[in-house]
This record gives sequence, C-alpha cells and structure tokens, in this order.
Amino acid sequence: RDEDGSVIGVEAVTTNPKDGDNTTQTLTAPNVVLATGGFASDRSHGSYLEHYRPELMKMPATAGEFSTGDGITLGTSVGAGLVDMDKVQVHPTGWVDPKDPNNPGKVLSGELMRGVGGILINQSGKRFCNELGTRAYVTDKMLSHDSDYVQSKKWNVTSEVPTFSLVLSSSAGESAKKHVDHYMNKGLLVKLEGLHALAKWMDLPVYTVRDTLREYQRDSTNASDTWGKTSFSGVPQGDLATEVFYAGTVTPVLHYCMGGLTIDKEGSVLDEDKNIIPGLHAAGEVSGGVHGDNRLGGNSLLECTVFGTIVGKKLPIKPRQPIQQMNQNRNEKEQIQIPKMTMADVEQHNSEGDCWIAIHGKVYDLTEFAEEHPAGPESIIELAGQDGTEDFAAVHSEGILQDFDPVGIL
Repeated sequence: RDEDGSVIGVEAVTTNPKDGDNTTQTLTAPNVVLATGGFASDRSHGSYLEHYRPELMKMPATAGEFSTGDGITLGTSVGAGLVDMDKVQVHPTGWVDPKDPNNPGKVLSGELMRGVGGILINQSGKRFCNELGTRAYVTDKMLSHDSDYVQSKKWNVTSEVPTFSLVLSSSAGESAKKHVDHYMNKGLLVKLEGLHALAKWMDLPVYTVRDTLREYQRDSTNASDTWGKTSFSGVPQGDLATEVFYAGTVTPVLHYCMGGLTIDKEGSVLDEDKNIIPGLHAAGEVSGGVHGDNRLGGNSLLECTVFGTIVGKKLPIKPRQPIQQMNQNRNEKEQIQIPKMTMADVEQHNSEGDCWIAIHGKVYDLTEFAEEHPAGPESIIELAGQDGTEDFAAVHSEGILQDFDPVGIL
C-alpha cells in the first residue's frame, strides 16, 4: 500500500529450483483483483482449515492443490477483514478412485448422478437417506454412520471418513450418458452386468443387495419411502438378473469455503472496520459472506460470474479488438500457417513434457496448459499423443477451444 493506504501492486518472489535462490519482483498497478479461490486443500500446520475447522483436516477435498488460501493471506497482509471463515461446505459425494483411494483430492460426483436415479447404499447393503435431499442433509446421514458424530454432531478428526456405493440402473445411466462415460473413462465408475455382478463388486451377499433394490422398486411404485423421497427416476428394471448397473464408491468431501475476504456489493475488499481498501478487489471463493452458512448448488460459478463482471466493469481497461476481427485474423492464420498432420504425428508427442492431443480434428499442444487445467494435469497428460475428442466432449463445448491455437489439422 502507498502512503495514502491504496493498494498499488504486488511483490512476487520466484525461487530458482536449481539453486534455491529467490528473485523478488515488484509489479505495480492501480488496481489488484484477487481471484485465487478458497483454502480447503491446505492441511498444513497453521492453515486456515486447521485454525477454523480442525475436525475437517483429514477429510478429502474436491478443490485443486492451489486452494490454500494464498489470496486471503495477501488480503489480510494489507488489513483486509475476514468473514464466515468457519463455514466450510462438505459435499456428500466425491468419487473414490480405486487406483488411489487415499488421495486427498477427489473428483466431484455431482447431484445429477443422484437426480437421474442413482441410489446410495452403505457397507451393510442398505439405503439410508433421500438421495435428493440437500447437501447438508445427505452428508449428515452419511456421517451419522459414526457413533461419535451421532452424539456430538461434530466430526471427530481421528475417525475414518466413511465410504458408500453410488449405484445407477441402465436407464439412469442412459439419462446421464455423457457423465457416466466420462467417469468410466477415468476409472471412477464400473459397468456391471446383473445383480450378481453388482453384489460381488460391493462384496455383499446377493440376497442383501436384492432385498434393498426390491424395496426401492416397491417404494417407487408407492411414490414414497422411509426418508420422504417422493420422486423416483431411473428405477432398476424388474428383472435384476439382466439389469445393467453402473457403480462407484463415494465419500463426503470438502467442496467450498463460504468464508473469505470481506467485500461490498461492488467487489471492493473491506478492512476490519468495513472501510474500502482502495485499489483492492476480490471475486469468487476468495471472498466471503456471499452465501451465508451453506452455499446452494450451482451458485459458485454464478458468484464468480457476477462479481467478476462487476469488478471487471468498474476497472478501466484498454479497448479490445472486435471479436469479429479477432476471429477473422485467427481464420487467416489457420489457413496460412497450420500444417496438415496425421495421428502418427500426434502419437510422437505422448509425454508430460511433450503433450499433444487431437480434439475435433485439430491438434493442440497442451504441454504448458496441463498444469493450469482447473481439474488438474492428470486428465490431460493421460491423453497425450491420442485423440481426446470423446473425453473432451463429455465435459466441454467445442467453443472453449477458441482460446487455444492449434498446431496442426488432421
């Protein structure tokens, strides 16, 4: 901050990995925008998670490794206030990767998987909740499998976080086909032919799984179950022996931090006395106080969009080149410079340090982008040297590729 109290830039320290020497660089600007996310992945001693919610320290998270509260620390270093730091959302369903079950980072299994008819079954082979309930409700039902939690309603950090089976019928799987295909490609869901295969995968007696599914079928006919569920989609077909199931293991995960830097409705960061800190702004999960005790599903990206737009519009920026002209320049560039390639050419670039992927008929060098990928580098690196169109289309629209210049055309 300058002598008037305005934030005028940041100081960056870069460490040379070879000799460990630090290089300090001061970057000045009339405005600084913090958009660095939350703190759910920082389980180090002295972290925000340890300070505000120590009982959650051993619970896995869907946030990337970057989610360590660095932007919050930057803000407090110039006097920013904090709000709702103890409000951390636990989502009921994060996928447990059978290849790496103890990894603290989990892929989210969104509400869609239960909305189309996925049912939750515990290790005794029983349903235990209305799968369509709120995140807080389903999580509470999951954690209530622990006797200490039932008594205190507070998770014991020494307890093992429970796991459950998420099971979809063939019709439910068809309703969420793109998502099912995506999770199967990542090894998080398996396809099982018939009741016996499902019971074997769950390591339970066939009659136990059969009785649970039969009861669910009866409940769907009556449009009501023990837990108040009245909407039943994707119910398994009558002949369980020939039904096709999709199943995976899920567990409660840290998913969102409602707390963060105090901001006003314009995205300006406030100090501890609720005064605006000139030149400092925040948008997204780094800020707090927007969602109250527990965020509603679907509102995190909305928050980023709303406050990102508000902050962006109020800050002066250089005029942008019209999109039409940009696209024209891009098309001219493609016509003149982009070479023709074959998959044999792509296959030569198949490593973490040299990662080319074919998507929708074009070839992209994603070597440097892999580390910046919000979902982590693994899903990109595992496609190095391959045609990744199917995996890409399962979660992205083709338009997102407009931000990337292809290195070749198939």
